[in-house]
Amino acid sequence: MPWCLSASAGSERPEMSRSRSTGRRPRRRLQHLLLLSAAGLLAVTAGGQGLERRDVVGGLAFVDEVEVTVVNVDVFVRDQDNRVVTGLDRDDFRLLLDGSERPLSNFAAYTESLLAGLPAADGQAAEAAPSPAAEASPAAAPAVAPQPVHVVLYVDNENLRPFDRNRVLPQVQRFLKTIMLPHVQVMVVSAERSVRVVQPFTNDPRQVEAALRDLRTIYGGRADDDTARGRLIREIQAVEDQQAGGRSSAGSRDALMVEDRIRSYAEEQSFELDYTAAAVREITTTLAGLPGRKVLVHVSSGLPMVPARDLAMWWGDIFQQKSVLPMLSRFNRSAVYEALAATANAQGVAFYTIDATGLGGAPGTSTEYSRPLDPMVSSIHAINYQEPLQYLAETTGGRAILDANDVTRGLEELREDLFTYYSLGYSLSAGGADTVHRLEVQLPQHPGHRLVYRRAFVERSVESRVQDAVVSGLVLDLEDNPMGLELTAGAPRPAAAERWVLPLELRFPISSVALLPEGEDYVGRVAVFLANRNLAGRQSDVQRREFEIRMPAADYESRRHERYTATFDLLMEKGSHRVVAGLLDPVTRQASYARLVGDVPGGSKP
Repeated sequence: MPWCLSASAGSERPEMSRSRSTGRRPRRRLQHLLLLSAAGLLAVTAGGQGLERRDVVGGLAFVDEVEVTVVNVDVFVRDQDNRVVTGLDRDDFRLLLDGSERPLSNFAAYTESLLAGLPAADGQAAEAAPSPAAEASPAAAPAVAPQPVHVVLYVDNENLRPFDRNRVLPQVQRFLKTIMLPHVQVMVVSAERSVRVVQPFTNDPRQVEAALRDLRTIYGGRADDDTARGRLIREIQAVEDQQAGGRSSAGSRDALMVEDRIRSYAEEQSFELDYTAAAVREITTTLAGLPGRKVLVHVSSGLPMVPARDLAMWWGDIFQQKSVLPMLSRFNRSAVYEALAATANAQGVAFYTIDATGLGGAPGTSTEYSRPLDPMVSSIHAINYQEPLQYLAETTGGRAILDANDVTRGLEELREDLFTYYSLGYSLSAGGADTVHRLEVQLPQHPGHRLVYRRAFVERSVESRVQDAVVSGLVLDLEDNPMGLELTAGAPRPAAAERWVLPLELRFPISSVALLPEGEDYVGRVAVFLANRNLAGRQSDVQRREFEIRMPAADYESRRHERYTATFDLLMEKGSHRVVAGLLDPVTRQASYARLVGDVPGGSKP
């Protein structure tokens, strides 16, 4: 846990009131952010409700609390032969929000040939590979430019066999090269006991190719799992032989020992799966503040829905025992995948999952066993590892690529989804709180068509959106800074256990914050959000602090151009780090962001 946080606030003028701050106790995660000191918490004024502009001094323009937001739902349509359907128009679709039909405020139909004609950064049209998709009808042509597209290739080396990975990655590389239109950015991430960004977002296929080349030499964690499972298979077969010869029963020493080892194996798998889910959730959350469409392509050799399900059921079948049922219930991890899908839907991320195992590639047919595995056991194993991939894809509006040595066709469907789709927009009055809405899209006049889209939309409060942007800033550069926020670092000083304390100062003009009259004073309150990430990919939770700005009303004009300063101490390990701060004025609902990148011990740069 490289960084710890404490916060205090002050001013550049001694007469200005000092604020005190504290925060919620951070949740336990891949990395901890620990409080070194804390004090009382100040309340933040609700976002501008009931206020008139004449009641406020300073601050930027108000963002209306009851602003109407247009929510876009991307819909992919295929016919009964799995061919992309184009040429539909607004009147063909019916959209329901929480069970009630909503009128479409806007409608657009996109095709690859249309998007390929958009100007690139140098003003030239982008080159694109031919697409079978036809142009949409003129009536359905998009009225606005397409959304930016962010594609994350997540190579889950903890759950991959090296042979599977090295067979699939060249196919994925060829696919990524074909989607590099001007509005598409690709990032490569590898899970290797920690999440590592191998290649930040880029539009350069050469950089992506170099990143994938490096990944082909990494040891795959699934090999260790296969070894442990193979050992258990041999032990179960030995007990099965003893039982067939009348030399063993469910209560025998050997049988009980094998049952205990199955349980231990399931526990270890469950632990590893919790880590995997946390790592994927971390990257998914990092994408929260990005605009446009967000796709996470997850490459693995499958993920277990119920760890050791096939082995437990096999053992129970040998002895006709129902004692394995509590074990299966205990290790059922469906709730983990439900939570992960909910996070993806909250951040607007669609999962496209690739099972790199291929056809007949699941372990269990090796000649090292005394006899071939029962086909039923092998079938349960394969289904168990594919169920989560299907669930995550279908729930988030993506697709699962399964049972294929050559995943090219599945990737082509992903390509078609990226560039040939319908965008349905509806108006939503912001409620001011995080709210989950159910979505349903219908084609009443085309009952045979298959629709793929996100089944839920999460309305985000302004505070949640600021936190999302701070997390995204740990990977991407944020340029949104209307309030003139500055983040600077002082000289690191040694701390205990080979750690360093880095002092930080967060400054912003008083005039950028809305102040309200309280008696003879003007008072403003702001919320600061802070998070950090090191080069190893370990990332903190977002910490929230609140600060009060108070001064006599008579002094405002002479002091409005001063800068308020909040100070923080970060406890960190030696190495390179990035810290991102977000500032929110809850009255005007305006936000600003600043980042700091540097080495400890050593200097830093903005």
